[in-house]
Amino acid sequence: MIFHSEGASPVTVLEAMRGLGFEEAMGIHDFVYKWKDRTTIADVIRLTTQLHERLKGLNVSYEITTIS
Repeated sequence: MIFHSEGASPVTVLEAMRGLGFEEAMGIHDFVYKWKDRTTIADVIRLTTQLHERLKGLNVSYEITTIS
């Protein structure tokens, strides 16, 4: 996650991410989504679409990494 000085505050972004079910983390990844069940690419696309919509207008940049 990359924050911009003219964008939303880190707390606002944190609330948005938690609202989607992400947990904050330290290290190489700032947020982690822990799937409860076996997941598919369609599930990842659906979550990524929700993430994109939720972060729209907050002026942050993000990158998605999947680990199986």
